[in-house]
Amino acid sequence: MPWIPWIETENEDSSIEEIKNLYKKVRNPLTGTISDLNRITSLTPKVSENIFALGSSVYGNAVGFTAREKEIIALVTSSLIGCVH
Repeated sequence: MPWIPWIETENEDSSIEEIKNLYKKVRNPLTGTISDLNRITSLTPKVSENIFALGSSVYGNAVGFTAREKEIIALVTSSLIGCVH
C-alpha cells in the first residue's frame, strides 16, 4: 500500500516568507533534512519554532553526557513514551 500523508504541511519550496525562514532555521546542517516534528507543525510556524528551540535547548544544555549518550537517552525516552521514531 502506498504512503498517503494525512497531515497537511507546508512544502519546502513554499512562497511564504515565514515558512522559508522556519525551514532555514530548523534544517539539519549535517543532513539537510527537516525533522518530521517541524514538518507537521509547519502550518503554525511559531509553534514549530518554539518546539525546535525547546529541543535544542534541552539537548544542547545536557552537560556531562557525550553525544552518544544523548542519543541513547533520546532513544530510550522515545521508546518509553511510545514514539515510533
